[in-house]
Amino acid sequence: MSRRHAGAAPTLAVTVNVGACNLGAAAGSVAGGAIVAAGALRWTGVGGAVLSLIGLALTYLLLPRTRTRTRTSAQDAEPEAPIAA
Repeated sequence: MSRRHAGAAPTLAVTVNVGACNLGAAAGSVAGGAIVAAGALRWTGVGGAVLSLIGLALTYLLLPRTRTRTRTSAQDAEPEAPIAA
């Protein structure tokens, strides 16, 4: 997927991906630290679940939507490759 979106800069795409993962880990640590500092240890699991759901929602919103076209005629069909003997 990175090659398709990055074009001539796949290294930059990988770097951005790893940076986003590190940012997510830091945000989770900050949220967990805030929950622990507030003395609400029993809510750390709920906080983690909420952050996971937020991450899933963001992923759903950011993924490109593609429509698949159904082929109805023979001219739209891909030609078959000849069989080599």
